Amino acid sequence: MTPIPTPPDLPAALLPTFQRMNTGSDSLTSPPTADIAALTDWFYRERWHTGLAEHTELEWLRHWMNTCGSAQLLEMTDAVCVLRLEAGEIESAIALAREVLATQPDFSLSHTLALSLAAQGQGQAAISTLEQALDAQAPNALADQGVPIEHIGQAWLDLAHLFQQNKSLFKAIHPAKQAIALAQQHHNDELLLDGLRFLTEQLIEQGGADEAWDYLSTFLSDEPIPTQLALWELAFMRLAEQLPPTAVDRGAQLFLQAGYPDPLIKYLYQQAEARRDRNITLLAFIVALTHQAPIDIAAPLAANLLLRDQDRQAESAPLIAAAAMALAELPDERSIKRAHWHRDAMVQLISVAKHQGVPEAAVKQWAEDQRLYREHGIIERTRNALLTEVKNPPRWLVNPSRSTTT
Repeated sequence: MTPIPTPPDLPAALLPTFQRMNTGSDSLTSPPTADIAALTDWFYRERWHTGLAEHTELEWLRHWMNTCGSAQLLEMTDAVCVLRLEAGEIESAIALAREVLATQPDFSLSHTLALSLAAQGQGQAAISTLEQALDAQAPNALADQGVPIEHIGQAWLDLAHLFQQNKSLFKAIHPAKQAIALAQQHHNDELLLDGLRFLTEQLIEQGGADEAWDYLSTFLSDEPIPTQLALWELAFMRLAEQLPPTAVDRGAQLFLQAGYPDPLIKYLYQQAEARRDRNITLLAFIVALTHQAPIDIAAPLAANLLLRDQDRQAESAPLIAAAAMALAELPDERSIKRAHWHRDAMVQLISVAKHQGVPEAAVKQWAEDQRLYREHGIIERTRNALLTEVKNPPRWLVNPSRSTTT
């Protein structure tokens, strides 16, 4: 066995045993089993569970745990197999996992074996290994045995991914739903989100976007908590065409109530782009102004509102162009193109002025007279003016959860 460095915090009482074990060979001078067990217990507690042990050290520790019959041998074997897999030593990981599993079954090690087989390109073998480990006939048996719920759930999701990679798309649905059911039963939000994201994407890929919405909608509530915000965002971003108006209103109200308008702004932006509907574009731009959206989103919306000559001649045109320029002036790390958008907005404002009958040489004075600069509160004024143009404004728009600082 390859020797390892002496840990700096190794107790003096264990040092002689360590030195005898660290000679590089298993000779007749190896310490008694009880001494080996005492030292491996210390390494397990103080090095492995504190995250200090590196790959070579874990290989060394697993070797000596095997020598003394440690109760933590399976756990350490799984850890070593994972490290080998991550290092690209796939065949070695498979060989070790199979060697140990031949003497004693273990869920985590079987899970790792399945992932290793998949990495080697043995998709069907990986599926069979993981199916056997999960035992679909007894979904709660593993939890009763003390296997952490998050580990079981991840295994179900990995099985779903394996089916997907093996082109067995419809077979991926069941394990994904198993993970979701497990997450619900044990109130595991992270697992629930992962499962619903996978299932939504899988159903969309199979042409079942309507089915995806029907399923996802049963998990949605109006409670402004992180899990619900993430689920509503999934619905708005991936199932926009399936959302009924009532769902859009619910989601919009939730986002604004939580002070998290980004998904709503992105949704309206996408809808405005797809439908070329001025009313939706107005809605999107108003929300962008109210909540100071990234200029990357707000500027194209303003451009769409000022696309035609007649748009630039409208009474609200100077406000729209000026508000976009004001947004571009605000410090915002979300956009690295603020200078570009600011120049674009200035050109737009000059063009609007021309369409309003203002000579180019007089634009600066005109903007000052019309109070079109950020310090004049142009963002809030534009929002209020555009509100009067919206047809049938939704409740969440006319009663925003917070106002913009201009």
